[in-house]
Amino acid sequence: MKRIVILLLILIVSIQTIHAHNPLSAMYYLEVKEDINILNINLSQNGLNEALKKHYSKVNFENLPHTEYKQLTVNYLKENFHLVINGNTISLLEGGLKLGNHQTDAKFIVSELPKTIENLNIKIKAFIGNEHHQTVFSLLLNGNTSKVILNQNNNYTASIIIKDDLMLVTSRAFNKNYLWCFALIPIFLFGKKLISKTFSTS
Repeated sequence: MKRIVILLLILIVSIQTIHAHNPLSAMYYLEVKEDINILNINLSQNGLNEALKKHYSKVNFENLPHTEYKQLTVNYLKENFHLVINGNTISLLEGGLKLGNHQTDAKFIVSELPKTIENLNIKIKAFIGNEHHQTVFSLLLNGNTSKVILNQNNNYTASIIIKDDLMLVTSRAFNKNYLWCFALIPIFLFGKKLISKTFSTS
């Protein structure tokens, strides 16, 4: 029994480690506090390397100094992060970056947030060139944490309302391209009725 418990613990730790270094995902965590608001970003080092090489295709990364690599990373993260709260664009200000063998961690102070957050629009286009990538955006608000997953299905964007300090994704806008399907329904029903009437009289 003891051996089974140990094996289960090893399995759980292994899964958490794999998830933390998953090259197909990134974690963005916005902490809203009274004194300062901070965006924490956790990235797979492999995923970051791949994204930077695609974005800065003319840069020779093999001979790139450490400081320049960090600056490119900061620029890339800032350029591909778009957050609008209550209609106001939120910017990433000063930040720091910690590179690792498997994971890169970044922290940015964000510009002033509204005292009451009613809604937000989030778009994170970083790493979309990495196949099967997804980004998890989390929000800590008044002690409550909620998250939304951004991926190819929602075009890495989400429109969110805040209820009880938690994020709720609003329903997607109706796609007008499907209106023609509804227009065909009465035509189909009328045609079906006409055909059945023709066969019944013949």
